[in-house]
Amino acid sequence: MADEPNGQHIIAIDSDEEGEHAKCAEAEDGTLEPIDIFLAIGPIKHAGQALAAAAASALAAEPPRESIVCGLTLPPSRGLLTPQPVGETQLWLQDQSLRVRCLYDEEPDEEEDDQDDLIIPLAGVSDVDVKADGQFVIISLSPPLAPTGFAVEFMAEGHRISTLTLSPFLEELRPVLATLMAWLRHLTLRGPRSLGLTPRPAVEPFALRYQGTVLEERDVDLLEDEQWLNDTIMDFFMRLALDVAAPSKLQEELYVAKTQFFTRLTACGAHSGEKGWENVKTWTRSVSGGVASQRVLIYPVNEGNLHWCVFFVCHPHRAIELADSSEEHPDAPRIVCLDSAWEPVPKDDQIKLLKGYLRRELFNNPLGGAGFKLGADGTVAAASIRAWKAAVTGLEKMKAIDADVPKQQNVYDCGLYVLEFLLYLLRTPDQFPVLGLESHQEWFDQSIISHRRSEMKRIVQRLLSEGRGSGQADVALLLRDKTLYQYVREALTSEPPPPPAASDGEGGDGVPWRPPNATPEPDNPRAQPQSQIAAEHIMQGAYGAHSDWGQFAWLPARRSAGWEDWSDADLYRKRARLDAAGA
Repeated sequence: MADEPNGQHIIAIDSDEEGEHAKCAEAEDGTLEPIDIFLAIGPIKHAGQALAAAAASALAAEPPRESIVCGLTLPPSRGLLTPQPVGETQLWLQDQSLRVRCLYDEEPDEEEDDQDDLIIPLAGVSDVDVKADGQFVIISLSPPLAPTGFAVEFMAEGHRISTLTLSPFLEELRPVLATLMAWLRHLTLRGPRSLGLTPRPAVEPFALRYQGTVLEERDVDLLEDEQWLNDTIMDFFMRLALDVAAPSKLQEELYVAKTQFFTRLTACGAHSGEKGWENVKTWTRSVSGGVASQRVLIYPVNEGNLHWCVFFVCHPHRAIELADSSEEHPDAPRIVCLDSAWEPVPKDDQIKLLKGYLRRELFNNPLGGAGFKLGADGTVAAASIRAWKAAVTGLEKMKAIDADVPKQQNVYDCGLYVLEFLLYLLRTPDQFPVLGLESHQEWFDQSIISHRRSEMKRIVQRLLSEGRGSGQADVALLLRDKTLYQYVREALTSEPPPPPAASDGEGGDGVPWRPPNATPEPDNPRAQPQSQIAAEHIMQGAYGAHSDWGQFAWLPARRSAGWEDWSDADLYRKRARLDAAGA
């Protein structure tokens, strides 16, 4: 573009491959005038390549620094749902490890004691991605790293760091990238060509299909720590568990409903299970004899898009027998609710809907089957009336039981507990006859829940890898591979290794040892069982006033105030007391 004396702006554009520039340009009045200054725009592809090559050359010529200073963000933890900004940090290379020191408001001091440093072995850095034109540098760690130094204050007990995000200052971006490349020679930094980096190869979106459920790659993120499971994950794994982990005979006796069952049952203004039956009657067409003919029906429930629980309906076809009998026996039909919440909300509405639905099932699917016989006179009407009356009376007598089951230790693992309830029963089918009739507290503990979450993530990653490699998205077809089938089965049925023996100075429950004459302070909840602490406080996030877990961001500071040996449950409880006292 040239500024001419008469105010006209002349632009010459060269679009040919040879780069031969025009000697004149057309002015606004249509005449051709010679130009002294012109802008030559060559083919876009060539220009982009030239810019990328120039950026790569500049980056390669940039000398690495001995240390770099960046902002740091750690993954969510301690009940928080968003990443945790740490602040300004200094990084340097020492003894084949990256050292990260939190600077706060102090000047960096190389001589400072390094006990507060986060130490990252170079071999543990598996990937580096530069995002948003260099605003974020995401460092992936595999396996996830146990926090050290200042990071301990940000991560809950037992949680590990899988990624950390650096935020370089704009004017220091090129030195930061050059330094990371020099330190991490075993990796290729991935990022935009405009920064002199190599972009990550494009991967086409891939989704797994299994019995009508489509599991996308974005759903896999919900298997990370401290994430709630959505309906897609629940449907996918409940069906996978039944098909892979259950004995073949048991598979024929169980029916697992979709997670959207109750939502669909009450659609179109249906206020009763009998009316709602019309909305879902086609869902069980493939079940021979009707769904009520099954030994056990399994209905996962999402309460208010906040919490998962599950109903097991045992021997529904025997409800008709209750109409003529008041005796109780082990095989009596019953509805058993398994809820991992410490203070479950009432389930009266769901039970009423479920009984209404089952009444229609017993009556409609099919007449003359599921235990119903036609009348002696051979008329359908007489048998229908008797069947309906028996179903109504029997289901009114059917008991609803809140099972005594293991309780979750946080607010986000409810979906995992529902899946593990099913998996445990599939592993130990002898528990079905006594389901809801005795305590099940000893089935499993939190350790198996954390283990299962990790195993489920491995399953999805393996299925995605196998699916992409073969071009096959149907999981049922993928599982025809016996090796893959066995891999999935073992992941769904395995148990975590036993915890290591307690070390000196620590009790078997992980509580630091105290002298016999050391009386816990009255306000110290270690004087109470951990289960009681959790019962009173952990689930408040789901059903109590402390539903905003973001308020517990004060925990790192409190840990430095003399409460270092307290668990998360202790600190949450302490906070509840401080709030009650107006502190």
